[in-house]
Amino acid sequence: MNYLDYNIILPEPGKTNNFLFENITTDFSNPKKAKKINYTKKVAITRFKRDGNDMLFELFLSEIKITSNLSIENIFFLEEIGSVFDEVEVEINDYGKIINILNFKELQDRWKTMQAKLVIDNEGRTVEVYMQNITDLLKEERRLISFFSDYKIFGLYFSSLYRNSYDIERKRKLIDCGKTMITERFYPKDEKFSTYILEGIPVESSENNDFIKYEGIIEYREDQIDLATIEIEKENSTTIYNIYKTAL
Repeated sequence: MNYLDYNIILPEPGKTNNFLFENITTDFSNPKKAKKINYTKKVAITRFKRDGNDMLFELFLSEIKITSNLSIENIFFLEEIGSVFDEVEVEINDYGKIINILNFKELQDRWKTMQAKLVIDNEGRTVEVYMQNITDLLKEERRLISFFSDYKIFGLYFSSLYRNSYDIERKRKLIDCGKTMITERFYPKDEKFSTYILEGIPVESSENNDFIKYEGIIEYREDQIDLATIEIEKENSTTIYNIYKTAL
């Protein structure tokens, strides 16, 4: 299958839908105590129209929170970095991909202002690495598109807009999976087409792949994603991506 086989089902234009995005990572590499980090963000998503184009989405982040069972350095700093992307406007195509970031220049300018502020109160190698990563992302629009399209950011939502009555296979790379290419199988659970199952395997099996499980489920209500969860289990870690639709 390819993107031409997908059916696109878009949310009602002008209506804002609110979601809680959650990423949970657990690292078991330390046998004495596992490290668990929970990264959540509240996102309001609105489809809008401009100059006759109705494939536009505004994503507004109202809250970012990072918690852990162990101490994490620079949590406030990391949350401040995330706030650079608190208002994003994107255009998608008919096949389920973000193709443009409408306010890319604005995001670049916002980062320059935020970076100047952060360097005053934050220092150290870790801080420098994080800030350089954001600077690199904002050098080219295509890099930021790839970043936003990852399940760790907004990708799970946009992937959920495209579904069909039969099995779909699609390939993707995820930040949390390094360079490993994953083949996903996405198919309806039953004839109601309100719940879909997602399974994944590495494209190429090798000793460098330590995947044990890659499974997920996406549920819909009235043509709108209601909840989604994907769990990726490896030998020494697990990663869970969740989306919950919240009340208006």
